Amino acid sequence: MTGYIGKRARFHSPAWGLCALFLVAGLAVVGDYSALASPAGQRNDATDTLNYVLHGDPTLLRNHDRFYGVAFELPQLLLTDLFLLIGRTLGLEDPRHVYLINNILTHLLFLLGGFCCYLLALRLSGDRLIALLVMLLFLLSPRLYAHSFFNSKDPVFASAFVMTLLFASRAFDKDSLGNYRLCGAMAGLLINLRIMGVVLLAVVLVFRAWAWFRAEGPAARRRVVATTGAFALWGVVVLFISLPYLWGDPVGRLAEYWIVLVDHHPAVHPSELFRGELFSSVALPWDYALHWFAISQPPVTLLLGLLGLGALGLAAGGVFRRGASATWGSAELRFGVLLAACFVLPMAAFVLLRPGTRDGWRHFYFLHGPFCLLATFALLWLRQLSARGLRRGLLGGAAGALTAAGLGAAALEMAQIHPNQHLYFNFLVDRKTPEWLREQYEMDYWNLMLRQGYEHILQQELASTINMKAPVQHMNILPPAARNRFTYDPSRDPDFRLSRGVRRKDLDKDPFLPVLHRIKIYNNTILTVSTQDLSRVDPAVADEYRALHRAATTGEPVARGGGYEAYLHGDRLAWVKEACEPGALRRKFRLKLYPVDARFLPHSHQERGYIEFEAYGVRFDDKCLGSNRLPDFALARVRLSQRRGGGRGHWEADIRF
Repeated sequence: MTGYIGKRARFHSPAWGLCALFLVAGLAVVGDYSALASPAGQRNDATDTLNYVLHGDPTLLRNHDRFYGVAFELPQLLLTDLFLLIGRTLGLEDPRHVYLINNILTHLLFLLGGFCCYLLALRLSGDRLIALLVMLLFLLSPRLYAHSFFNSKDPVFASAFVMTLLFASRAFDKDSLGNYRLCGAMAGLLINLRIMGVVLLAVVLVFRAWAWFRAEGPAARRRVVATTGAFALWGVVVLFISLPYLWGDPVGRLAEYWIVLVDHHPAVHPSELFRGELFSSVALPWDYALHWFAISQPPVTLLLGLLGLGALGLAAGGVFRRGASATWGSAELRFGVLLAACFVLPMAAFVLLRPGTRDGWRHFYFLHGPFCLLATFALLWLRQLSARGLRRGLLGGAAGALTAAGLGAAALEMAQIHPNQHLYFNFLVDRKTPEWLREQYEMDYWNLMLRQGYEHILQQELASTINMKAPVQHMNILPPAARNRFTYDPSRDPDFRLSRGVRRKDLDKDPFLPVLHRIKIYNNTILTVSTQDLSRVDPAVADEYRALHRAATTGEPVARGGGYEAYLHGDRLAWVKEACEPGALRRKFRLKLYPVDARFLPHSHQERGYIEFEAYGVRFDDKCLGSNRLPDFALARVRLSQRRGGGRGHWEADIRF
């Protein structure tokens, strides 16, 4: 291939400058993203691995995530602890710092992946401007950009995939044992991060097999065998060393890992909302990954990637007509075919194998790098057309201007929806109809919007302390002064409740609590801030709840339990407790609806035979009132229940129709 054009660092100064610009922006916004529970779990995974290696502690062998390597989490753990140690000496000690450091380290690796995209595009095109545009395509992916601040698995694997591609291109170009060893070692680390790294390993081995077939003479073939063997050997050795879980039974545990990949933890099959229907995460439609990829990438990325794939196909087809030997004599074309294989084969594998997956296409984020690199061929093709057909490069100039405009539009929209870039959708779906997206697709399954809800409460509530249901991990990213205003007194009802807009389950479409604030994106609610204390709401709103109480209790109760009486009032089921003790509303009301005709059940609920709804009640005049809207289809029975945490204080009752 073209190689590193201008090996001096100053030649790459625009790319370094772009990385520096993104780094400054990242440091400015890193505190805007929420904290997850997962960093704590990932630290535990790394700690279990370290204890297994140093002390033989068997905890790792029982760890639920023992299959996932810690090639990134372990260095991240050590670096974070080092920073915390330095911070303690300076008097800086707070849980918030753990998350900020983790987020910065993950984002740095994402930026490194973007720079590797630049180097690869430069090797393919020899054009610095094209390489910079491809680098921007990689970095200006809204969902991947947001994930690079809080998700230390999927974006890390995506960046490592691009880095391994860079090592592969150097190995193909230099054809030396040393470069193939490095490429193999990187492939081993890639598989450590996610087993889908075997895709790149397999593609490289196929290309080496083709090189052996084309080699002229025994010496050349021995050379191919030696370099391929070095690549495979170093990949296996590095994988084995870096994944201690394999040490006891490498073959058996790798096979176990593959089974888990295909079935995705068979004991846990969460439901996925996709195109308005609920599916089991191990029984998704064939086009699930393709569809998500298409609707959540910026239009400019989709257009150039697909155009590059088509241009590559045309070029390969044209060369095939001239003879196969010429095809593989083109290093750029050969590597382009490798990129296409790295994108197409995993998608084809999903269609054929249907492995368990969830949460959109995040398990396929590693396809983003190869897809962006395919855009290199689109830009090269447009440049060649311009040189042949139009004077002064008008077509190439127009293509460059449109690409820049598309990238600018993506950057502008990322700024507008900040910090919710992980919820980006493009124009291929309806972004204007209120609540349409929320009824069709999974939204904020990471619960990142909870942090925004807490910030709104802090801004609006003047009291020095605010009672909430329970502390959550997302609060840890808040500054200590803000975080310490929240209290968790179980003897009191919470002052506010936060309700997610994600449709992981078939939640009640008619929330009962009075809503004080809604957080929206694309006209879709992703979070509501509500209250159970009617003294906090507008008097007219409070009167509506009192009127419902009066109307519902004029009839006879249809069920009793736990001091509550249930009444049917029109299409509503009302729950009433006339003398309500403090703290009673910390518990949810639960309904299980058993329809007469099972066809009314969502696909993922048909086996268990019911739909479950949850709701909280409100308090006024020492009374507690809850309500759910019943569906319009015929019900065989409704089971009512309420539980305290851990099952204490459980009661239930049935209504039969």
